[in-house]
Amino acid sequence: MPSPKKAKLLACARHLFETEGFHTTGIDRILDEAGVAKMTLYNNFGSKDMLIVAVLNDASSDMINQLQDAIAHINDPYEQILGVFDALADWHSSDKFCGCMFQAAVAEFPDPNSAPAIAAREHLLRLHTLFQEMCQRAELNSPEVLGSMLSMLASGANCTARQIRTRVPADQARQIAEILLERACARPGQATHPIAPASRTESVF
Repeated sequence: MPSPKKAKLLACARHLFETEGFHTTGIDRILDEAGVAKMTLYNNFGSKDMLIVAVLNDASSDMINQLQDAIAHINDPYEQILGVFDALADWHSSDKFCGCMFQAAVAEFPDPNSAPAIAAREHLLRLHTLFQEMCQRAELNSPEVLGSMLSMLASGANCTARQIRTRVPADQARQIAEILLERACARPGQATHPIAPASRTESVF
């Protein structure tokens, strides 16, 4: 368990980064909000960028856990996949939704080798893994490629919802996901990779 000061700093930083952005939120503002000294930042994180990485990792774990909790009551893995989009739609229509901070991190840190950009990509990989594992349990064809497509659908819905602040993007992404899942259902005599020829479509991961 993190120390109370570290936990407070992380929580305050996450709230400010979510609501106001990464670059516009200064270290002094975060420290004042958390009520901790600058040494607490440097002793626990080393720099603002590494604090951002810690916030992104914390937010990623929370999101994946919340999505898993939201579909835990569903026994059918096929329906679990669709349930993820229902959970996203509920999130997008809630007062707590401030947009996807992982996409904000990529936008604010355009260098793909920067620590925050890498942390944002790692979240997308976790989301891809979540979908891929459900696709495998549902015995769908091309689970890796399908997981990649579904994670991109979810990320796209998050991005659009940040602009229009409704659940519509996630609801529409669910409809597209249903089409992809239907095409990926294994049937006798069907091609091994019904999503697309392997030479043309590959996972982005």
